[in-house]
Amino acid sequence: MLTDFLAFINERKLFSSTHRLLVAVSGGLDSVVLTKLLQQAGFSFAIAHVNFQLRGQESFRDEFFVQTLAESYQVPLYIERFDTKTIALQSGLSTQLTARNLRYDWFEKIRVKEHFDWILTAHHLNDSLETLLMNLTRGTGLSGIRGIPEKNGFITRPLLGFNRTQLHQYAQEQGLSWVEDSSNEKDAYQRNQLRHHVVPLLEELNPSLTQTLRHTLDRLQAAERFIDQQLGTFKQNVTQNSVIPFTALEAFPEPLLVLSETLKAYHFTYQQSKAIYENRFAQTGKRYSSPSHLLVLDRQQWILQSNSDRALHSYEISTVPFSMNTPFFSLTLQWVENFSFSSDAQVVFLDASLLDFPLQLRLWESGDWFCPLGMKGKKQKISDFLINQKVSVLEKESLYLLESKGNIVWVTGKRLDDRYKITENTTQILRVELRPISSIH
Repeated sequence: MLTDFLAFINERKLFSSTHRLLVAVSGGLDSVVLTKLLQQAGFSFAIAHVNFQLRGQESFRDEFFVQTLAESYQVPLYIERFDTKTIALQSGLSTQLTARNLRYDWFEKIRVKEHFDWILTAHHLNDSLETLLMNLTRGTGLSGIRGIPEKNGFITRPLLGFNRTQLHQYAQEQGLSWVEDSSNEKDAYQRNQLRHHVVPLLEELNPSLTQTLRHTLDRLQAAERFIDQQLGTFKQNVTQNSVIPFTALEAFPEPLLVLSETLKAYHFTYQQSKAIYENRFAQTGKRYSSPSHLLVLDRQQWILQSNSDRALHSYEISTVPFSMNTPFFSLTLQWVENFSFSSDAQVVFLDASLLDFPLQLRLWESGDWFCPLGMKGKKQKISDFLINQKVSVLEKESLYLLESKGNIVWVTGKRLDDRYKITENTTQILRVELRPISSIH
């Protein structure tokens, strides 16, 4: 098995002999086999063990076993204990999910602090099969049926080329001992139900089930990589521009697939993506929310915005010079001796003698009006002005006005109020610059 183990690592380019490896060891068959293989191959590694304190004395038995194992191999050992049940209650998450988060967060802290190159876990083909079946039961897309990835960030899984029977046979050949987790024998968890009842039936139909699975997963993973490559430019444009145009989406033969794969990165579910696509001709302004983002329909396109980028504040400006940076924009005000007309919409020059301090910078509201420059003093509602300018729904929500004593001075980035323009009688000039901060997704 050692030869096949090394071949799998080299074929999949998982890691090399120059890398420092941190191995997650529970004390069970899988992680004990992985540790022995690494030791036989001469890799440099350390062992990390988490005691979740969920199985009474059995948890401490496992901890002692792993400690003894590390001593026998003369490798560094890291051990952490968590009061998992209490942490789960405080977080509102399930015990299983809490344990998983604690485990991987702790591994990553060690990796960074101790300068390990990779974190290794002992997941194998049977684990991948069970994961696939669980995802199919719940409903999933391509990423859910391609099994457990061999690499994910700094985590790698070099046993994914082997099934549980192969690991057991190797352990017996090497005379290895391990500990059994009693919770694995119970049907309390869905994974155990699949392992005990569903997988044996499938193996009756196909005794080579896991080996067949390996070839199937290779093909599914290749298909996923191909799709990701094909969608690369499209996804990059969405990230850069925060816009999904109908025309660009409909250029693909499967637009719903493209939309769902794109929105997945922004935590929208497939069901949401399906509803978004089916309602693409709904009224402008229709919106959808994920835990992290807002998607708004606007004139043959969807506009995407991070929840953290939404403007919610107003600001007071008492003195000049003035400078301020917010998560949404940077603002500067300064006195200048002269000015020249500029095409830069983010800069405006004002007749300072017409201003009353403090000035206010605030989000526009329904009912606001001003006298747009070029309209010879005629009033216009801000709402009508923005419609004429074809300003998108989301841009409207984060559009600021500069105000002096209740009068609109500047619709930022759009138009100066005619009453505050520079004239031949102007004696003091105020330069105002407001630069939006690009949204980070």
